[in-house]
Parts: sequence; structure tokens; C-alpha cells
Amino acid sequence: MTLRGLLNEQLDIVGAESRATLGIRLVLTFVSGLLLGLNFGPALAAIWLCAVAASEAWTWWVTREPAAGRPNSMTNRLLYVGATVAVSLFWSGAAWLYWRTGSQALQLTCIAISASQMIHGQCFAFRSKLALGILTGIPAALLIGLLILDGGFSGAPLLTLAISLSLAVLYVFNSAVVNMRSAQALEDAQATAIEANQAKSAFLAMMSHELRTPMNGVLGMAHALKQTRLDERQGAQVEMLIRSGDGLMAILNDILDVSKIEAGKLELEEIAFDLTEVGARVIDLWRETASAKGVELSYELAPGAPRWLAGDPNRIRQIMLNLVSNALKFTHAGEVRLSVRRVIAQGEESACFEIAVSDTGIGITPEQQARLFHAFAQADAATTRKFGGTGLGLAICRQLTDLMGGVIMVESEPGRGSVFRVTLELPRADAVDLAEPEAASGGLSGLTLLVAEDNPINQAVVRAVLEAVGARLETANDGAEALEMLREKAFDLVLMDVHMPRMDGIEALRRIRAGETGDPRQPVIALTADAMPGEDQKLLAHGFDDVQPKPIQPMALIAAILDACEARAEGVETEVA
Repeated sequence: MTLRGLLNEQLDIVGAESRATLGIRLVLTFVSGLLLGLNFGPALAAIWLCAVAASEAWTWWVTREPAAGRPNSMTNRLLYVGATVAVSLFWSGAAWLYWRTGSQALQLTCIAISASQMIHGQCFAFRSKLALGILTGIPAALLIGLLILDGGFSGAPLLTLAISLSLAVLYVFNSAVVNMRSAQALEDAQATAIEANQAKSAFLAMMSHELRTPMNGVLGMAHALKQTRLDERQGAQVEMLIRSGDGLMAILNDILDVSKIEAGKLELEEIAFDLTEVGARVIDLWRETASAKGVELSYELAPGAPRWLAGDPNRIRQIMLNLVSNALKFTHAGEVRLSVRRVIAQGEESACFEIAVSDTGIGITPEQQARLFHAFAQADAATTRKFGGTGLGLAICRQLTDLMGGVIMVESEPGRGSVFRVTLELPRADAVDLAEPEAASGGLSGLTLLVAEDNPINQAVVRAVLEAVGARLETANDGAEALEMLREKAFDLVLMDVHMPRMDGIEALRRIRAGETGDPRQPVIALTADAMPGEDQKLLAHGFDDVQPKPIQPMALIAAILDACEARAEGVETEVA
């Protein structure tokens, strides 16, 4: 191997890791200096201490780039090698001084110093053959030379000593090789795991997009159909279609939430919300399902239960929804009860409370409870076949509870039902008016909108939803066509799909903001089927006024359009004033 091959990135790793042990090395250096002074006088000890300290300072300086995660220059690598040689020689020099005294105790000290250097080298510098050779080879050569040439041995004892020392040194180097292979295997496994996780994330992103696009057509048209004149039977069928689509989207969102949590990218909101209202909405969502099964669904607020809190109401609602859904799934008769109560006396700044969901279902054995909160796990293999589900709901409840600093537990016996308890502590908040603004339900009459969307089904969905509330729509099949239409005509707002042929939504937005269509402040809302962590923030950073996910939620989309148009109008009035 060439010198350039030895001066590789592995040497940088050794150099960066050497900084982690600098403190203990300096302590050992100081103690060793005191012992040298005790045996050879203060002058020699001072010289040795200064030499080692200077070498360590040299080492610290030339490894600053690797310590910051950047590759070192070839010059600095050579300087690091020089510092390593100097440190190894100074310590071996101290060992040689002890040997030369002829004192048996001090000669044993020499052997201890040399052996410690070799152990340090094989444990610490195994990644780099060059560093290993310096830190282990110099003390090994000194020790072998002193014992064989200056040990006073001859004949069979000398031969035995020479062979034994050689085997010991070979064993040290072999251990270093094993460490090197183990470290490389660990790095390879880590790289494989990272690659697999990236592939999983890419697959989830692709599947999310591909599933959300057709679901936008299914749910969007179902919502539009619901607004038309239907008889009672047709209305019930459309409602069932919407609920089934929402159920499919809930499964997809659960899978994405697990991915977000594992990646550490799920962020919690902190807004004021009414805890009692959150529970009431959960009951409203599951009331028909419970009624169809002949199960009583009730909601109980204990005296003193907190109401206005600051936190993430959507995630608390998700915990309640999953727990109630799980209870209804395994309860064929009797009752499912959602209750909220305070756990301890409430303080002025925060409230500690418990959310409990009890049922009279099939119950869970202690063995099944042990794996109940693991992702994709259910009580037993037959559960999925008999009751359905992904086994993600309870895992997400636990992970969300952990994120909020709470505790989740279960009490259950087979045949006697279960009780799931979630204990949380959240800051108190002042009551706010959560009623939807009148404008949100007042329609979009008088607004002319441009929809840039390449999928004809998605175009039809947006048209059906928005024309039903009075908007006038024109469509473009890609970003380039949208720019041409904006140059020719004024629109109140643009709904821009992100992924389109010829020119995507991000490039089209960049040109709008650059003034190519005349008004750089044109309100533009992104429509996207991408739901991976951070996607909304990325799109907002590009300059979109808002981001609406697919499948489209009609009321949310209408509210976003009204908010964007209102913000534009306020900006114009401010400029005129």
C-alpha cells in the first residue's frame, strides 16, 4: 500500500476520535510526569511533560477538521502522523528510562507502559493501519528489543521469551484486525439500514401520492354528489361511500404517522382547544357505527374535568378516535364509554387529566397485552382475519402519548372487557371562539379561479366542489399553460397542482413570483398528494399561500381560498391607504 493509500479517511476517523480521550490522556501524562520527577528529578520530568503536552496540542490542532465532520488535508494528515509518532516515542522514551535503572520494580513499570501503549493502539487506532503501526509498533519493538537484547537471558529461556513476545505482538495486531472488521461490518450494516429506511420513505411517499390521487376522485365526487338532490336511500349510500373512503384514508394516514414518528419529524401544535368538545366530536363520529352494532356509546365528563387547554387537539382527537375504534371493533354487545377526568388537584398553570375508554368486549390476556402497543401487532394472528385493521392504532396512541410526555396503560381480562387509560398534563389556556367564520360557509360567489391540474378526474373534482358554492373555474393542464392564461386574464386565485408534465407547480409559482404574469402577489394555493414529513413547510417556503392535501376536504379548501383572497384584499387596501 502506498503512503497516499495509508493517509486515508480512516486516519481522519482515528484523529477525530482521539480528541474524545484527550482529557484522560492529559491526566495520565501529569501523573506519569510526577512519577518521572520522583525517580529522575524535576528537570527531566518537566522536559518530558512539555514534550508530551506540545505533541498533544499538535494533535488537537491538526484534527480540528475531522472533528467538525470534514475531511482533513494531506498536509494535516502528515502532521497528525508526525504528532502520533512523537507521542509514541516520548512514552516509549519514558519506558526506556525506567528499564535502564536496573531496578526490577522500575523495569516492570517499563513493561507496563509498553503494554499499555499496545493495548491503547489496538483498541483505539485499529481503523488505520498506519496509526496502528505507530501506536503499537514502536512500544512493541522497544519491549522486544529490551527484553531480548538487554534482559540478560540466553539459551532456551531466551528462545521461549522471543517466541512468546512475538506471539503476543501478533495477537495484539490480530485483535486490531478483528476490531477493524467488526467496525467495518457495523458501518456497512448501518449504511444498509439507512438505505433501507430511505427506500421505505421513498416507497411510502410514492404510494401515498399514488393512493391519494384516485382517492381524491372517489371522495371528491362523493362529497359533490352529497350536495345534490338525493332521495333517502341514495343519501345513505353516498354517506356510506364517504365513510368507507375516510376509513381507507385513516389507514393510510396511520402508516404515514408511524413513518413520521420513526423519523422524528412529527411536530405537535400548541393551540388553545376545548377538551370536552374534542371528546364530543369523537363520539359523534362513531355514534352510527356503534348503533349499527347494537353497542351503546357514551361520553362521561367527571366533575372537575379540565376544559380549555393548550396543546395539539388533532393528536388528542386521534388518540381518542383510535381507542374508541379499537373498543368498538372488539365489542359485540354492551357498552363502550369514553370518559375524561382530572387525575390530581388542578393547578393554575397546567392540568393533569385522564382519558379512559372502557368496553365490554372480548378482553385481552396478559401475554397479548405485552405486544399490544407494538406497530403492526394485534392480540393474535387470527385478529386481523376476524376483525380487520392494521394493528397500528394502539401503537400510534402510545407514540403520540410519549411525544406529549404522557402515559398509556391497559387493564383487561379475557371475557370481561378492557379499559385503556391515557394520562396527560397540558398547560391551561384561555377560552377562545372556535366557531367557523360566516364566510367559510357563505360560498365563493363572484370569484374566478384558475385550476392548474393535469389529471382530468382531479379537475372534475375541484370543479364539482367549487362550482357548487358559486365559483367560476377555468382549467390549465400544466404550469406552462397556467402561465399563458394568467398573462391573458386576471384570476382571483390559482389552485396549483405540484406535480405536472412540461412545467410543474413549483416552477410555475417561481415564475409568477418573479412577475412574469404581471402580478407577483397572485394568490396561489398548492394542491398535493404528497403527505411525507415536512412537505407542507417546503411548499410554503417556495411561496405558496397555502397547501391543501388530496383528497380534497371541501370545507377546508373553501376556507383556504377565502383566507387567501381576504389576505390579498387587505394587502391592496393597505397599499392604497
